[in-house]
Amino acid sequence: MARRATTVFVVLAATDTVLAGMGRDRLRRLTKPLLMPVLMAGSDHASRRALAFGAVGDAALLRTGDAAFTAGLVSFLAGHVAWIAALRQRPGGGRLRSRPALALPYLAAFGLLNVYLWQRTGKDRIPVLGYSTALLAMALAALDTGSPRAAAGGALFMLSDSMLALKKFAGIQFPAHEGLVMATYASAQALLALPMDPAPGTGQFSSASAPRIRAS
Repeated sequence: MARRATTVFVVLAATDTVLAGMGRDRLRRLTKPLLMPVLMAGSDHASRRALAFGAVGDAALLRTGDAAFTAGLVSFLAGHVAWIAALRQRPGGGRLRSRPALALPYLAAFGLLNVYLWQRTGKDRIPVLGYSTALLAMALAALDTGSPRAAAGGALFMLSDSMLALKKFAGIQFPAHEGLVMATYASAQALLALPMDPAPGTGQFSSASAPRIRAS
């Protein structure tokens, strides 16, 4: 990621996280919509497609009501599908084939959350289950790349969306809940958009690592 884009993103994400934690939703209309476009500026084509859906979802969730929630759900669902496609293009895949037990914590978290929410989601039960399945598939695709950065991004995305679901459908809210949601979400998108990890012992990205994020 270009250094300038990284700096701008970190400042925006930190500001938006603080504003979210304080409940300053009106001011967030100036920060949240800029997060994904900044990441897109330094990303490869496949990642930009996924981030674009995130940008649409961010804008939708700045509003309240069922229509805004549905628009956000659909946008992020499309974003997860786009991330799966982008992650599968990256080299080094097959981590789960060699170590399938790595998927167990993800499957356990998915199962426990959906069992807990099943009686609480009402008419949204099937859409929420479909969305969480796509979210799980994206996180597993990130894990399968063998990149610790991508794996962390997928895991943080699951955590962020789980906190959102627990608040909306079960009324469970942590201190500075919205700030925690934004911190994990912004970190997830940034980690997924980063280039592949350096080759061991070299400190340089492998020549096979693609797609890369453009240098400034």
